[in-house]
Amino acid sequence: MLLSSLFIGVMAGQADAAASIHWHKAVRLEPSSDGGVQAVSCPSDRLCVAVDGSGHVLYTTHPTRGAHSWSHPARIDGHNSLTGISCPTIHLCVAVDDSGNVLSSTRPRRGAAGWSRPARIDSVIATDGGYAGLLGVSCPTTSLCTAVDGASAGNVLSTTRPQGGAGAWHSVHLGVPLAGISCPSAGLCVAAGAEHVLSTHPSGGRASWHFTGAPVGGGVISSIDCPTTALCVGVGFSNLSPGLTDATSSPRGGSGAWKTRYVLSSTPDNAVGLFDAVGCVGQQLCVVLDTADNVFVSTTPVHGGWSGPSPVRANPDSQQNAISCTSALCVVVDSAGVETTGVVRG
Repeated sequence: MLLSSLFIGVMAGQADAAASIHWHKAVRLEPSSDGGVQAVSCPSDRLCVAVDGSGHVLYTTHPTRGAHSWSHPARIDGHNSLTGISCPTIHLCVAVDDSGNVLSSTRPRRGAAGWSRPARIDSVIATDGGYAGLLGVSCPTTSLCTAVDGASAGNVLSTTRPQGGAGAWHSVHLGVPLAGISCPSAGLCVAAGAEHVLSTHPSGGRASWHFTGAPVGGGVISSIDCPTTALCVGVGFSNLSPGLTDATSSPRGGSGAWKTRYVLSSTPDNAVGLFDAVGCVGQQLCVVLDTADNVFVSTTPVHGGWSGPSPVRANPDSQQNAISCTSALCVVVDSAGVETTGVVRG
């Protein structure tokens, strides 16, 4: 998420009584010493696959049944931190790490044996001398994946052959810090960070990407989810507020189509309680997480109306969240190794 490097705003939203999601008890999947669970992808109600900060993958075929339903962590990437995963179907998952590698699996329930070897697709070096690394990946279909890196002047990488190895990926330099990417279809991808940038031809070159602005009033987007081509919701923070949303019902409509809402009116306090993850159930419900273990919910994310904060778990000392939603549930994982499942009602 790179919250500290991206930190650069506030009317409280009205409670959204129509939002309907029931959270199960939080469960620990692994000790925080394993680097915490960094990302999760649920291609169906019966499969969620997660990756952690120590190169492990784990999965469940029954997300509502607690910790015992999850597999034991299986090491697939040495000791690299796996930072993102996207599973467009139950037969393909693609993961990325902080060293610029990509891995894929057509049998994610086979554990380590089901995954390819890491292949480096991004060799950009950060200011500290290490790899800038990849921050997130989105695969809307089995024949398109896009990823963003952590370079200060960010890059988008894409492939039409996710299992094709390093040579199947190509990079486009966008020139702004990025934190995440979401592709609701093969004809639309939106990357976000200091600004949002979209493409209607994601596997094309630099000319296929277009800047569509930044949150009104400043700030950065730390996470974005576009569940359909008619909704994108980005969440983030600014120097004036730890929680803002920047959303549109017309992602192709340019900067004027995006609406910034300041959900929290308080001033940021030492980077505590920043909005850092968002997941949407189609166009009917969106869920935002903050770094203080709270959840905010809205059925009208473009127009505001966010309920919360509501605790989603009992202070597991996490510093980062990730979320993936299907039509029936949302699964949240965090950097303390804790998982929480929310069941959608209505």
